[in-house]
Amino acid sequence: MFDFSFGELALLGIIALLVVGPEKMPQIARTAGKWYGAMRRTMTSLRSEVEQQLLLDDLREEANKLRDYAHEELLPADITASDTPKTTGEKPEMKDAHQQGELDIMPATQHAGLPGPEDRVH
Repeated sequence: MFDFSFGELALLGIIALLVVGPEKMPQIARTAGKWYGAMRRTMTSLRSEVEQQLLLDDLREEANKLRDYAHEELLPADITASDTPKTTGEKPEMKDAHQQGELDIMPATQHAGLPGPEDRVH
């Protein structure tokens, strides 16, 4: 915080010792230490509050962006023919995923010979 070298601090201590005297020097050193500690705590608290306020402002800005995004209306130009479901009732993303082999679903004709829940032994 303060840029004092050891020599400068020693010189200040010697001057204070000569001006105040050896009797009052411990009391003054304690008082100066208390002031310094209070000043550091105040600065740390102030820095923490500023950082929290900046973080809160950033979070509010993100929340406002999300709120605006959530309230955007879809315009008719945003919806294309490929976005609408086909007449087969299958959603386009499922059809594309099935064609790419991403889905592990077999058509009804392929699993007709497999055992089902009704074939369980009780």
